[in-house]
Amino acid sequence: MKNNYSHRLNLTTKHLTSLLILIIFILNTTKALSQKPNLKETTENAYAKYFNAERETIYLHFNKHTFLTNEPIWFKGYVYDKKNGIPYITTSNVYVTLYDKNGKEIETKLFYCENGMFTGSFDVDTSLATGYYFFKAYTNWMKNFKEDESFTSSPIQILNQHSNQETTNNKILDYDLQFLPEGGHCIADVINSIGFKIINCSGESVEIEGIITDSNDKTIMPFKSNTFGMGKFDLLMKKGETYNAIYNINGKNYKTPLPQSDALGYSFSVNNHINTNMVYITLKTNKATQALEANKTYYLAIHQNNKSSITELNTSVLKTEHTIPISSKTLPYGVNTITLFDDELNPLLERMIFNPKNKDFMRATVEKTSSSSDSIGIKINLKDNKKIATSTSLSVSVLPLETKAINTNKSIISNLLIDPYINGSFENSEYYFNNFDRIKALHLDLVLLTQGWSKYSWEDIKNGEQELIIPFDKGVSITGTLNEPIDEDSNYQVHMFSLVNNINETKYIDNNKQFNFENYFIADSSKVHFNVLKNGKKITDPKLYARVISSGKTSLNQLFSIPNTCVFETLPIDTVNSYNDMEFEGELLDTINLHTKIVDKKAPLKNKKAYIGDAYSIGVKIDSIQERMYSFVSDIIDANGFMSYQALGRVIIINKRPISIKAGSSPLLIIDGANMGTNYDIIYNMPLNQVDEIYFNKSGLGYGVRGGAGVISIFLKKSYGVGAKGDFKRYANTLITTGGFSPQKEFYIPLFYLNSPSNFMSYGAIDWKPKLTTNENGSVEFNIKNTSIKKLLLIIEGFSINGNLISETKELLLD
Repeated sequence: MKNNYSHRLNLTTKHLTSLLILIIFILNTTKALSQKPNLKETTENAYAKYFNAERETIYLHFNKHTFLTNEPIWFKGYVYDKKNGIPYITTSNVYVTLYDKNGKEIETKLFYCENGMFTGSFDVDTSLATGYYFFKAYTNWMKNFKEDESFTSSPIQILNQHSNQETTNNKILDYDLQFLPEGGHCIADVINSIGFKIINCSGESVEIEGIITDSNDKTIMPFKSNTFGMGKFDLLMKKGETYNAIYNINGKNYKTPLPQSDALGYSFSVNNHINTNMVYITLKTNKATQALEANKTYYLAIHQNNKSSITELNTSVLKTEHTIPISSKTLPYGVNTITLFDDELNPLLERMIFNPKNKDFMRATVEKTSSSSDSIGIKINLKDNKKIATSTSLSVSVLPLETKAINTNKSIISNLLIDPYINGSFENSEYYFNNFDRIKALHLDLVLLTQGWSKYSWEDIKNGEQELIIPFDKGVSITGTLNEPIDEDSNYQVHMFSLVNNINETKYIDNNKQFNFENYFIADSSKVHFNVLKNGKKITDPKLYARVISSGKTSLNQLFSIPNTCVFETLPIDTVNSYNDMEFEGELLDTINLHTKIVDKKAPLKNKKAYIGDAYSIGVKIDSIQERMYSFVSDIIDANGFMSYQALGRVIIINKRPISIKAGSSPLLIIDGANMGTNYDIIYNMPLNQVDEIYFNKSGLGYGVRGGAGVISIFLKKSYGVGAKGDFKRYANTLITTGGFSPQKEFYIPLFYLNSPSNFMSYGAIDWKPKLTTNENGSVEFNIKNTSIKKLLLIIEGFSINGNLISETKELLLD
């Protein structure tokens, strides 16, 4: 019995052991299966994470593209939120760099951007030789990304009559005919869709036609490009066969081989222009590939930035030609990238398409409204899908109709909607987006087909979210050091003041004798003044060092890409008539000699109408009598309706009877038009003899709620005001800023054009209006200079608050 029991026990133990092993195997297998990654979800997450961070796209609208020496280059910048398709309101610091044609940096400027827009200019001095130059615009934030997100302009030509004319040794134009299989591959025994484009050595397209032949020189089919040197044809490529293109340009015969077909793989063709509501994607393969890739899951992704749509494809049910219809309504507006992945997420094919999504671009009508000897009134009416386009920001360049100074290769539409996604260049943008229709959609599709794969590589995208280590710039910072011994038992402050920049701030100096003023909007080459206070008392002649820190001025991660320039058509210098080599900032007036007669009369108040609020003020002209009565500015304030006293480096001013409870009891202080708010430290121990006039407005009328506690306006004498040689001598240190924001310059016509009407007709600009905004009726009115030219060309560009775009060229004939 015992042996029998033992036998049964051993048998039971063996069964239990086997059962346990089976259970463990099943559990492990289930766990492994459950842990197998969902590749569709992986792909969607990769796109979402990689493009999660906001990306800016910049466009510069130049008033023209050819400039003479001593003529400024004016432009307006537009910053666009690529992911959301609206103006990018976060950006404040934009850098613009001028390069010569060899990629050498000439000058970099910082511009202040507000609500997605900025304006600026570069001077063309005699150091810039005749030739082609380029602008690059970028932000510090763009350095976080591997791709080059910056803007590069079309060539800007400068004509300098004092420099040697550029010549080229390249007498024969070379041509490059490229055949680009749709998706990237040709497959044997498959009807392949093949795009082509031909360019010269400057990247410019030419129109051609020719024939396709096999290895026996037998003609298979003809081919012909459109006007822009691009085309597409279908070709059945037999296994092992080779094909060539035969064509003739300017009497010279050329022969170019087509790409070899692969024995295995996939190709596809995309049709999105016959039916505007659908996109048809046809996958093509041969039977050998079908057998080899059976029972696998492929993934077809259509994506734009962080948006993606992934379709799983079972290879066993795919035919040798398999069409997949996609509703264009489900796709984002603009450029979409189609990518085919295999079962291990290796990209096999890629192709970009443009989805118009029943959207149109804003349209403008232009009319003359008035005319005088000085100016012409112009009105622009804007429509957005037949609706009134309100709150649209515009820049308008007004040129003679026969101008030679304009280049329409780039526009705000192509730059914001196409260029951010492609590796190459996009030419002739004006043609594609002016009255966009099905024919132009077909031609635009050829552009994207011949661009090849997207700028954004899957090798980068699959790694997910990028590390963002460089922050957004907000203004510039001033950092400094006190270079003298300090008393550890005392506290030290530095007082920074600048009327030009509307700055009046005080910061503590730390134990390392350092101070830092962060995120200020400081104009370049402006004066910033400093005082050092020890326990509230000013130190005489402290040794202070300060400088402007601008974190984004360094170059982008990507080097400047030098455009091909082998056959730039340089305008010959002798076509530019001689003009005086003079630099004008404006018009020069004749000298007027004034003869004065001394009279015993009190000088009138000259700033009474400086601001509407001063009309409600009591104005005081500071003369010798006032200076004898009051030593300091705070003294005269105390004698004119306000309580004022100063101590330990601080000034306190109180309105005895403030009008507004919200405003408190502290009046506004305004100096030479700069609002100091309620920080009065700037007038600490300010001698009254530095002041020209003071206006006391106890009620604050004319200043709204902010003036409820009254307003004190001070106008300094010229010898002490902004720009004076002894600008604020009471300050121990003055910093002339470098690396700050470039100041704005108003447009003017250089006077040398007056001596050469023919130059003006060819290269001059009549007017430049970079800051126009449409009203509630979708219109904007403005005046231009009357130059007696009757035929005008208006280049209009801009965007609305909801991101819709306009780029139009309009002719205006004046009576």
